[in-house]
Amino acid sequence: MKVDYAFIAEAADSQGGLFYVTRGGADIYFRVVGEAHEIGQIFPVTYKIVDADGRAIGFSQEMPARFEPHPLDPTRATANVVAFRLYGFPVPEFGTYLFEVHHGDERLAQVPFWVVPADEAPQGGGTVEM
Repeated sequence: MKVDYAFIAEAADSQGGLFYVTRGGADIYFRVVGEAHEIGQIFPVTYKIVDADGRAIGFSQEMPARFEPHPLDPTRATANVVAFRLYGFPVPEFGTYLFEVHHGDERLAQVPFWVVPADEAPQGGGTVEM
């Protein structure tokens, strides 16, 4: 299992294996991809937010990932698209934070994001991709 792609977007949605994205900056999306030998198995995946020093700040959620055979190529596994909406999410202070994906002791992905006062936010927006 691996994280194939992760990014932050202003708004995003996932339906029927497809995802839709609008501008970068507010939601975090991950695509967790299985290998052919992992088809049918269930894996616990933990999603959490940590501060710049790697300390948990109160958000940690475990969700199972299960991979099915690809509908056109049975030698490949499907992917899981995972979305987290961060609107109104409480953080202890302004600064750098990291959204992480873990399977057991292995960190599969890490996406940084920054919480800044509204009057200090850069103009024009931007996208963080990994």
